[in-house]
Amino acid sequence: MMLVCWFQLAMVVVLVAAEEPTEKRQWTAVSGHKIVAIALKVTGDKVILKHPDGKTVEVPIEKFVEADRKFIEEHFELGNTDDGGAEPDADARDVADDLPHPLGKATGEIACEDGFSYYLYLPKSLRKAKKHPVLYIMSPGGGSPGAANRYINGAERNGWILAVSKQSKNGFKQSTQACDAMMNHVESTLPIDVKRIYMTGFSGGSRMAYLMSQQRKKVTGVIACGAGGKIGSKKQIVYGLCGTNCFNRTGMANAFKGVSHKGAVLRYFPGKHDWANDELCEDAITHLNGVFLSSNKSGYGEDYAEYLRQLGNLIADSVESKPLRAYMWSDFAQQYIFEDPRAAKAYSELGADEINKLYVKGLFGIRKFVEKTFEKMSNSQWKSDPKVSSACKREAKKYTGTPWEEVLNKMSEDAQKF
Repeated sequence: MMLVCWFQLAMVVVLVAAEEPTEKRQWTAVSGHKIVAIALKVTGDKVILKHPDGKTVEVPIEKFVEADRKFIEEHFELGNTDDGGAEPDADARDVADDLPHPLGKATGEIACEDGFSYYLYLPKSLRKAKKHPVLYIMSPGGGSPGAANRYINGAERNGWILAVSKQSKNGFKQSTQACDAMMNHVESTLPIDVKRIYMTGFSGGSRMAYLMSQQRKKVTGVIACGAGGKIGSKKQIVYGLCGTNCFNRTGMANAFKGVSHKGAVLRYFPGKHDWANDELCEDAITHLNGVFLSSNKSGYGEDYAEYLRQLGNLIADSVESKPLRAYMWSDFAQQYIFEDPRAAKAYSELGADEINKLYVKGLFGIRKFVEKTFEKMSNSQWKSDPKVSSACKREAKKYTGTPWEEVLNKMSEDAQKF
């Protein structure tokens, strides 16, 4: 019998790692629902829980109340890994070891003005005497160090600082002040490039990211996950990520009608109302970083050269295991004129496969499709309109053999919350 409420997730077969499980205890969700179970391990941003009847479920760490999240993070020593993300090749003497916090691990709670606080992750790829991009993260249930985990690979590859607001959350009237306090403190204590300030969040946190882009026009871009909003300026770029059966999928599409930046991306993935995974978050960061550097090569020579190297690494590492991703990035290199021999080779060789080209076509074609198809639907459409459902199924046939076939077929179904 499946677990109830927010624990009604697909049952999965899990191999237990060598990590020490927790004792059997009661866990509480931010919605108030409770469950008694053992936490076996943490994989990415998911906690593997074992119910007393032996069944296991994967639960996003962000769905736990703060006390339980803190317990999980301490027990499994989250945020303290030394091998996340892409390893820098630069001389170790260039590593930014002069910053007020250690590199490659999450900090404890950092106090800022008016009683607010935040957490930081400083990637090992940071370099001395340089200013760095920053990504501010907001969670609907309040932030924790674990909220940054899904962004670490992207931060390491691109040299982005991560900051998570602890207090910003759904229903908290001072969320804007909490974000302001975090941003002011980070930008006054760390070497931040004020031309590269980004916001992200999930659900209500995504809406807060949009709101901060309105209130702070110096925000360069937003990674929106699971909820739409209004961007602050036409100059700001948005990378949207949303589950196919998320109840906010319509609002995400409608929000993109107001996004005119040529580099904007709206990307749906099979799933419900949940954060995007590590790979999608890395793609979002790498895309935003590349779009900026392609237009600002002058004055960012070192950053451009490092990005070119990392983009080549990403493509080369994906050619065999993930050819669709490799071709997507080689196509990006062509569009934004990142001249790397590995990218050129992948573009030529992988481009011979029509499925790869169809995948890239769908990456941009689906945005146009949903903007047009969802136009007359409400922003929170739970039941799939029969005409929209039929349109999704027809569109899916255009992308047969690619992941977009599954994406569009799932979008023809009813939306779900969890």
